[in-house]
Amino acid sequence: MNERMEQEINRTIALLQASMPQRKSEAALSQLLNIAKSEMNPLLLLALFFVSILCGVCMSKDIASPMVTIFCISPLPMLILFHRYVLYSNEPMRELEETFPFSYSEMLVGRAMLISAYMTFVFIALAVLLSHSAGENFIRLALCGAVPSTYLCIGLLILSAFIQNQDGLSLAAIVLWVGISYCALALPFDHFLILLPTSVYAALLAVGVALYSMCGCKIKQRRHSYAAGVE
Repeated sequence: MNERMEQEINRTIALLQASMPQRKSEAALSQLLNIAKSEMNPLLLLALFFVSILCGVCMSKDIASPMVTIFCISPLPMLILFHRYVLYSNEPMRELEETFPFSYSEMLVGRAMLISAYMTFVFIALAVLLSHSAGENFIRLALCGAVPSTYLCIGLLILSAFIQNQDGLSLAAIVLWVGISYCALALPFDHFLILLPTSVYAALLAVGVALYSMCGCKIKQRRHSYAAGVE
């Protein structure tokens, strides 16, 4: 093959690459969230919401203080939704999603954002309910519910990069949190939660949100990673 022919081949390849449809480097966030929203089961979301409210009412009346109640209950809907929509193992579907306008990693971030928005609604609803029924400060209750959920999200996203069995990871997290909740109910944990200033809760949440955003950006960059732990 002479040099002139090689130059023609390279020029043809460059022209073909330029004419091929390119995946958007920054696809519209609203479109991404709409696709992620269409995957969510509204009945599951409603069921988790009402179960959380019901458990919150029952626990705060007969079992635990409002602070311990919202601390224990708030992360559970998030863990279930992460298991269902974020940390599920379906390799063929992941490979198929990589051919879509939005990559698997982008869809994962979109789902996590929607779950976070849903959980914010749950925190507020629980905090309003418990503040009216028990006279606790609304802001402290909301922050007390948001802090453990945020850091659990961060832990799950970080561990998912190193553990292949992500279904097992989310189930293990649910079991672990149930165990932590049992210890919180059995021990005088409410004294610790009550003594913490509101500023500490706010600072912990601010740091957690920043770390959560960093995890989301890192995951979004792994556009061609199908298996956990592969970058």
